[in-house]
Amino acid sequence: MNQQPAPVSEKQPLVILATPRLILRAAAEADISTLHNLIFGDSDVMRFAFSGAPMATDAAEDFIRRFFTFGGSLTGMAVLTEKPAGEIIGFAGLSPCDALGADDFEIGFVLARRVWGKGIATEIGKAQLALGFEQLNCGRLLGLVDPQNAPSIHALEKLGMRYLTTIADPRRGSRRVYVIEAEEWRQRRAE
Repeated sequence: MNQQPAPVSEKQPLVILATPRLILRAAAEADISTLHNLIFGDSDVMRFAFSGAPMATDAAEDFIRRFFTFGGSLTGMAVLTEKPAGEIIGFAGLSPCDALGADDFEIGFVLARRVWGKGIATEIGKAQLALGFEQLNCGRLLGLVDPQNAPSIHALEKLGMRYLTTIADPRRGSRRVYVIEAEEWRQRRAE
């Protein structure tokens, strides 16, 4: 998997990482309405994300502008597209996370309904772990998930992440915290 960032240009947003089927890239202005239609405005998609309900257009735009990377950063939420056409299928990324009282990063992914059950979460999750451990030199990575979101819990466990604790996040409600240490990840990759 190619994890070297592509150069930033006026025409093409920074490619943060690529897998055989996916590209994770920085956001562009044109992505905001597409992300709202596919993700933020869909009650099925949003039932386990953030506050558990779809966002109004202006709230989604504000969220995207605050938490997505639009420039040259490898961290923050980014647009997830499917090869070869580059069609948007969700978002993912590594975001700062202090859920355990330390300066950690959380891997995350929210996918459009049409790609559920196709292994996309596992594929982007593996790439995010590699990015965090190989390029950002993280000591551990977290995954926070709604306790009722069985498919995402399954994806985190498939990635080798283990349940640590449950927290009450003031913005997102109850979240199970999954963790994987850099050494655990390296051992899994060597197997």
